[in-house]
Amino acid sequence: MSSEANKAHKERLKKNSILVLTILLVLLIISILFSLSYGKSITHVMKSLFVDSGIDPVVRKVRLPRTLMAFFVGGSLGICGVVLQSILRNPLAEPYTLGLSGGATFGVALSATIGLERYLSLYANPLMGFMGAMASVMIIYLLTRKKFFHPNSMILFGIVVSLVFSSFVFFLFSILDPDKMQITLMWLMGDLSSLDIKLIPAYIPMFLIPAIIMLFFGRELDILSLGSEKAQYLGVNPPRMYRILFLLSSIVTGLCVSASGIIGFVGLIVPHILRNIIGAGHSSLLFASYLGGAFFLIASDVISRYILYPVELPVGVVTAMLGGFTLLIVIVRRT
Repeated sequence: MSSEANKAHKERLKKNSILVLTILLVLLIISILFSLSYGKSITHVMKSLFVDSGIDPVVRKVRLPRTLMAFFVGGSLGICGVVLQSILRNPLAEPYTLGLSGGATFGVALSATIGLERYLSLYANPLMGFMGAMASVMIIYLLTRKKFFHPNSMILFGIVVSLVFSSFVFFLFSILDPDKMQITLMWLMGDLSSLDIKLIPAYIPMFLIPAIIMLFFGRELDILSLGSEKAQYLGVNPPRMYRILFLLSSIVTGLCVSASGIIGFVGLIVPHILRNIIGAGHSSLLFASYLGGAFFLIASDVISRYILYPVELPVGVVTAMLGGFTLLIVIVRRT
């Protein structure tokens, strides 16, 4: 009887997964159309994209690149959230748990302080943000390697490293020019409009390749969730797998930060909610979280443009408000 009940439960989760993936795909398409139109008709947008780009060049040169970046950043944060929540065994973990935001913030603040844009132009902030995030990753990697990448050690070292970098950021802010500080603060709040469109073709493969690789680790994540002893028995080397997944998710998160600043709650709330709906099977959860993260960020970006029109809010402010209220509701309903 228990075997039949287990089989029925798996079938129900499979049907839920298909239904959820379909709904997410439809919502994603709708959000993309809203993002591209922004005051224009859908027909107008389609003509501008596929018939004559001269009808409205803003669609191709401004809205399409911005929507693409929202898609890749949101999807990447969603899938990184799944991976980190799994390897850290903490449903409230997110891509910035391991201190990447602190390192990236320090990199951008340092770039603004020394005026690196004079030498690197539009590459200055994205490059320094990524390098700062990677510096944080390498410090945590070296520290946790001695602890065999134990999840508790990774979280603890991530918090400490983030605090250390934050102290350096506050020091730089105290000596930074007010105009440059304003630009840096906008970047810190998450801003999809600040990235130069010339960089987008280079970013697309950098986002896609590691994200696609992570999609194939669903089975390994399922096994790791059983515990280290059972994982070794089933042929998975936990420290080695933790190392690979940690580095992959960290690199992708660093790319997200360098492209759009720090956009919180996408990698936290999307996997958390979807796990409760479709179960903990990581093969479906990884793909669903990519679609859900992309939809959530694109929809938040649309809201950020409409809520105080014609003034645009940083998209990170909207994701924090929506994600914070949603998480609060989820926690209250559980208690």
